[in-house]
Amino acid sequence: MTLLAKSPEQGGLTLHDHTRQVTDAIVLFANAYGMPADLAEKGALLHDLGKAHPYFQRVLKGEINQDEALRSIPHRHELSSLLFLPLFNREDWEPLVEMVVAHHKSVEEDARSRGLLDLLNQYGPDKVFLRHAEDFEVWQQSLKEVLTSTAVAFRTITLEEAREAFNFAIAYAESIPLGWSKWRGLLMAADHFASEFMAEAAGLAANFFKTPDLSFYNRSHPLYPLSLIPSDTEKRHTLVIAPTGAGKTDFLLKRCQGRVVYTLPFQASINAMYQRISQDLNQGKTEEQKEDVRRVHAASRISLKKKDGKLVTEEQYLQRQAGAGVKVTTPHQLLSLIFHISGYEALSLDLQGCDIILDEVHVYNGQVRTMTLKLIERLAEIGCRIHIGTATIADSLVQHILAALGGAEKVQQVRLHEGELQKFNRHEVYKASDETTGREIVSQALAANERVLFVANRVKLAQERYLWAMDEFPDISVLLVHSRYRRCDRAALESEIYRYNEMQGPCLVIATQVVEVSLDISFDRMVTDAAPLDALVQRFGRVHRKRTEATIGTYRPVHVIVPSEEDKDLLPYEPDIVRRSFDALPNGLLEENELQRLINSVYGDVPLPSVDVHTAPLPMLCHRPKSVLLEALEIESAVCVREEDKEKYLKSRGNERQTLEIPVPWKSLMGQMSQISPLEVGSYPYIIPDEWYNSSGHAIGLTIPKSNAVPAAQPTQML
Repeated sequence: MTLLAKSPEQGGLTLHDHTRQVTDAIVLFANAYGMPADLAEKGALLHDLGKAHPYFQRVLKGEINQDEALRSIPHRHELSSLLFLPLFNREDWEPLVEMVVAHHKSVEEDARSRGLLDLLNQYGPDKVFLRHAEDFEVWQQSLKEVLTSTAVAFRTITLEEAREAFNFAIAYAESIPLGWSKWRGLLMAADHFASEFMAEAAGLAANFFKTPDLSFYNRSHPLYPLSLIPSDTEKRHTLVIAPTGAGKTDFLLKRCQGRVVYTLPFQASINAMYQRISQDLNQGKTEEQKEDVRRVHAASRISLKKKDGKLVTEEQYLQRQAGAGVKVTTPHQLLSLIFHISGYEALSLDLQGCDIILDEVHVYNGQVRTMTLKLIERLAEIGCRIHIGTATIADSLVQHILAALGGAEKVQQVRLHEGELQKFNRHEVYKASDETTGREIVSQALAANERVLFVANRVKLAQERYLWAMDEFPDISVLLVHSRYRRCDRAALESEIYRYNEMQGPCLVIATQVVEVSLDISFDRMVTDAAPLDALVQRFGRVHRKRTEATIGTYRPVHVIVPSEEDKDLLPYEPDIVRRSFDALPNGLLEENELQRLINSVYGDVPLPSVDVHTAPLPMLCHRPKSVLLEALEIESAVCVREEDKEKYLKSRGNERQTLEIPVPWKSLMGQMSQISPLEVGSYPYIIPDEWYNSSGHAIGLTIPKSNAVPAAQPTQML
C-alpha cells in the first residue's frame, strides 16, 4: 500500500516523497541558520511518520464520516510520529520532540484543544497513547519504504519502547520553560515550504538566504541631503528624522549589511516600494543575476504588473517563505513575534541577524504604537539591526524608541540642520470652514487645470465625494481609491494613481489614507479632512513632491477641512489629537524648522496603552491563536465575497480566491448577520448580495446598508 501525505484533492503526494522534500528543505534552512544539519534531517525524517497510522490514511482518502470522527478520541499524526523516537539516539530526543510534537498544534491551549497536553487533560495518558498506537505492530512495517536510503535505519519497535518514548515526550512537554524553540521553528519553516512547492522546492530555494547587493544606493545628489551624510558608522541601529524627499529610503538601505526586511504601513506604499527596489536592484540583470525581492501584505499576490497595457497576474509564490534577500512588508506581518502566534518561531529564525527597516513609524497610534515599540525590543533581542525612518515624530516617542533600541549610544541619529530644512518648505496651508467649502476649492482648482488630490479619513465619505464628482465633472478624469474593493480591483485602481499623477491638465483622485505614505506621486493641490498632524504632513508630501533647484522656494496649496464637532466623525483617529492638530496648523507657509515644535505641542508625552496581557511569554512549543492579534489590532479581520463570485471562489484555490475577497471591519457586518453567511472554505468569507458591491459605472466598491439590528456575536470560525 502506498502511503499518502496529502489527500488526492491536494495532489495525492506520497509520504515517501514528502519526507524527502522536507528533508532537503530543512538541511538548506539549517545550514543557513547555523544549526546542525544532521540533527535537523532526523527531525524531518521523523515528523510525519505518524501519517502511516491507518486512521490518518482513511482520513486522507475521505473514508471517515462525521459520526465516526465524533466517537473517536482525536487522532494527531504528529503524536503517532513520537512513537518512533527509539529509531534515534537518546541524546537527540529532546530537539526531536521540539521539532515534532507541536509542528501543527500548540502543545497546550490549542484553539481546538488538540495539543498533546490538551488531549491528556481530556482523556488521560493511557487512552491517548492507545489511540495513537492502534495496531502499531502492523502499520509501522509500512514505513520501511519511507526510510529506505535515509540517515535512519528502520527496525521494528516494540509497544513498550513506543510507550517509553511517548512518556518521554509527555514529561518533556510538561516541563518546558518559557521561551521559544528554534527547532520547532526550523521544522515548521521547512515543512511549510516543502508542502507548498513539493518537487519544485529544491530549485526554487537555490536563490534563498543571499545577502543583497545594495551598492546601488551609494549615490549622492545635493537635492537629497541625506545622501551626503556618511552612513558607515559602527553604531548598530539608525534613527532618521527628515522631510519627505530628503533621501530617507536610500540612507536606510545604505545602512543595511545583511538580508533586509523593509516595513511600511499601507498596502499601496508597500507595492510602490517593492516595485522601486526591484527596479533599482534588478534593472538590466538576467534572471540568474536578479536579487530575491519579495513583498508581503494581505493582497501581496495580486499584481500591479502590466503587459500590453492590461493588468495581469504576476506569479509571486514565494513572498511568505523564508530566506528573502529583500522583503517589503507591513509591521503587522511581524507582530506574531510579540503575540506568539503560530509560526512565530520560524519567523524569529528567519529574522535573526537581518536588517529591519521601519519606515514612517509615526503613523501608528494607540495600542499599535505600543506594539511597535515591543516589536523593536524583540527584534533587537534576536540580533537584528534596526533602522527607523520618519518625517514627523514627537520627541517623547523618540526617547521611547531609543530605549527600545538599547540606548542612544547604539543608534546613529540623523536630522537635517535648519538651513537644509528651510529648503523643504513646500506647502501653504489654508483652513476650509466645512465640506461645502472644500468641494468649492476642488471645483475651482479643476477649472484652473490642476491635478487635485481629495483625501477622506473614512471610506463612506470618499464614496460620497466620488459620486458628487462624477456628477459635477462629467468631462474630467476622476479616480476613487480605498480599501473596500475586491483585492484584484484595488490593485488595478492603485496602479491607476500613477497614470493620474502623470496627466497633463485637470484630474481628480479621491482617496483615503491608502495614499498617505511613500507613494511617489506629486499633485498640484490637496484638499483633505483634518487628521493627526504627523499624518497630515505625510499627506501633504503627495503635493509638490518633486524638488528641483528651480522649485526650491516655491509653494503649493493644501487645504484642511475643519474637524467635526462629533467625535464619531473623526474616527479612526483620536478626536482630541485631530482637533489639536488642526489648531496647531499655520494659516500660510508650513515651515519645516517649526514642524518639530508643532508636533511636540500636539502630542506632548505620547501615551503608550498596555498590551501586556496579549504579549506575556509562553512556554516553548505553545502559541496563541491568530484571533488574539486580530483583536488587539482591531483591524479588518473579516472578508466578503460577492454572490456573483461564490462559485468561482469555491472552485478556486489560494491566490485566485484571494483576488475575489473584500476586506471589511467586523463592526460593519454585525448588523447584517441575518442576511449573510460564511463559506466554510478559504478565509471563511461572508457572501454578500451583489448589489452591495458596485464595480461598474460609478465604481464605488463595497457599501453595507445601515441596520438597526442588534449586533450578532463574532463567529469563532473566522478567527
